[in-house]
Amino acid sequence: MKTPILLSLATGALLALTGTSASAVDTSKLPLPVPRKVDFVKEVYPIFVEKCISCHGPQKQKGKYRMDTKEFAFKPGSDGPFFIAGNSEKSPLVHIVAGLIDEGLMPPPSDKPGESEPLTKEQIGLLRAWIDQGAVWPDGEITMTAKELTFTADIKPIFDKSCVSCHGPAKAEGGFKADTREGVLKGGEVYGAAVKLDNAARSALVIIVSGKDGDIPEPKKHKLTDKEAELVQKWIEQGAK
Repeated sequence: MKTPILLSLATGALLALTGTSASAVDTSKLPLPVPRKVDFVKEVYPIFVEKCISCHGPQKQKGKYRMDTKEFAFKPGSDGPFFIAGNSEKSPLVHIVAGLIDEGLMPPPSDKPGESEPLTKEQIGLLRAWIDQGAVWPDGEITMTAKELTFTADIKPIFDKSCVSCHGPAKAEGGFKADTREGVLKGGEVYGAAVKLDNAARSALVIIVSGKDGDIPEPKKHKLTDKEAELVQKWIEQGAK
């Protein structure tokens, strides 16, 4: 019989805040775990770095809790488990990041665009699968390699949300289409090729979505969040695949 790994908040701050037991949460609303083996270093730890460690890391420990290293993350608490290896459905960590607990969403909401964005369904699915598969966290320091970005997985969702209504199959202002990788690389009538693979920072696409093109009509309308613009630039730096 497996012994579950218990990861607890040192003070139980989040569980005390919510006052909600795991059994009272409607887990039918949870995104499903991804149906494959998950790599902690490549897929789960980067989520912790992006979403959690700024408040629960070496510089700041809200709730007196750290999750930047295995030693701190798996340190037993006194107020019940934060997650239970082998059972993501009953893990409070999953309930909290999925927003199933009133006023207990983590990361906490922010009124600043691009900050404290909640985990996506895919990220929650990765987290769930990792927990269900035993919550294995390798010993030693975690060395991350840069995630390989692709248009389909990382860039298209951003453009579909913010750009395609004016630059898509139904309407292509300036002759520019942002609904396909081929359309983005082709560019439009005004700027020509909007992507410079040898100089991502000087790509017209990056300048526009960063809100730095003073010549374009309504530059603020074309501006993405800082995080999204950075992702577009990184995608180009990696070869715009």
